[in-house]
Amino acid sequence: MPSAALSGLLAGVREIDHLLEGDPTPVGGISPRPEITRAVTRAGVVLLCSHYERYLRSVVEETVAAINTADVPGTSLTPELRLRHSFVAAERLVEREWTQREEQLVAFIASEAWLWGGSPKADLTAKSLLSWMKAPAPNNVVKLYRLWGIPDIFTRITRLDHTRRTLWLDLQSLVDKRNNIAHGDFAAEATRGDVERYRDTVARFC
Repeated sequence: MPSAALSGLLAGVREIDHLLEGDPTPVGGISPRPEITRAVTRAGVVLLCSHYERYLRSVVEETVAAINTADVPGTSLTPELRLRHSFVAAERLVEREWTQREEQLVAFIASEAWLWGGSPKADLTAKSLLSWMKAPAPNNVVKLYRLWGIPDIFTRITRLDHTRRTLWLDLQSLVDKRNNIAHGDFAAEATRGDVERYRDTVARFC
């Protein structure tokens, strides 16, 4: 049974298909309304990248929820994950003047001490594990999965170098185009073929 994260992603992929139905370009031909085609494909890039990023965040949220309801000792989680989770709480702590940190120290110990041993279990928060990720670029995706003990997710899910390279390059291109479009670069555009390729790559990766 697919995870809720994957089900949501596949629904998003269908939404991209529906969006592309608005492209007036005939099969094998030239668009009679290039301004509409351009708007459709640019929107497709932004929407697809958003669905992809939502998938990654949902995977973390589902995993955190599973850990929070299970008897999982904090010391069994990777050091990278524990450090990342405690980092956010530690930042909040140091933002306060020293004489006003009593409340924050109590909260820090209550939420983080179990990760380092010897304290009652508390809950992980997905927000603490995701606060650093601003875009789903491949290097950030590798970093995200490394928190869970997977050194390189692209190597883990592929057998051939060229498959791994294609996944990486297409996902990087998708994120780059999305960033350019979202930041107001009117020259940034994608063909319908680009959007379809990105769609298939995202679905295959997820």
